[in-house]
Amino acid sequence: MLLHKSATPPAGDYIHHLKYDGFRCLLHVGSGGKTKLYTRQQNDCTLNFPEFAGVGLPAGTILDGEMVALGDDGKPIFEDVMNRLKSRRGQHRQPVHFAAFDLLMLGGKSIMHEPLETRLAALLELLAEPTELLSAVQSAEDGEGLFEAVKRLGLEGIVSKKKGSRYTLDHRSPDWIKVKNYQYAVVSIAGIRKSEFAWLLQNTDGSYAGICELVPPKERAAFYQVAQQLIRSEDKHWLYLDPRIQCQVKFQCYTKGGLLRTPSFVEFIFPKSA
Repeated sequence: MLLHKSATPPAGDYIHHLKYDGFRCLLHVGSGGKTKLYTRQQNDCTLNFPEFAGVGLPAGTILDGEMVALGDDGKPIFEDVMNRLKSRRGQHRQPVHFAAFDLLMLGGKSIMHEPLETRLAALLELLAEPTELLSAVQSAEDGEGLFEAVKRLGLEGIVSKKKGSRYTLDHRSPDWIKVKNYQYAVVSIAGIRKSEFAWLLQNTDGSYAGICELVPPKERAAFYQVAQQLIRSEDKHWLYLDPRIQCQVKFQCYTKGGLLRTPSFVEFIFPKSA
């Protein structure tokens, strides 16, 4: 079940919950209580998270959720959970947590055809007692209020789901909508990557801000013409520019190193005329 995008929470008969900043994951408890974990791309990542071997759920259970690594402030840290995903056989033991937001199978029987409210009620009953490894995501009726709280706390966003909706595999349903809490920054363009397109970004204080790969073709072409006059030096991979031209970008959050995570171009910033 994949998500549509929206800039604001939808009105009407929806249930809303936090969008955790981690990676989508399916947790399957098979016969004998053996647990398997799969990414959204259906890659088996069980060996990366050996602590889930005995989560104590009934055989024939499948949960859909988000694998996250929580910081000391309780906020998810994307880099930490990805380090766990990339580690071999759980060598990197950053604690992680599975935040379940849907129940697909119970007792070996699929309940994907059941309405959303029925599945959520069964999920809350199944995970009535949260553990360090596993909990059920809490829902809210007030999408706007939840999104305002997300913006205030600097969290990733929310997911809004149509009441009565069924769960469909490998389908981007309009019944499920994600609303991301983007942040915005004004940066200077300090370089152009020669091979695969990217801009080198610089903060207004001159420090490195990250790399922007998400720029529409029209703006890429327009900037490239001007950039020829701003080249200061180059190496094998980059053309380095006089960082005179600024733009606004939107991004998901700051990384632990203070860089912009997945910035995308919004608009050029031109000096105001006197």
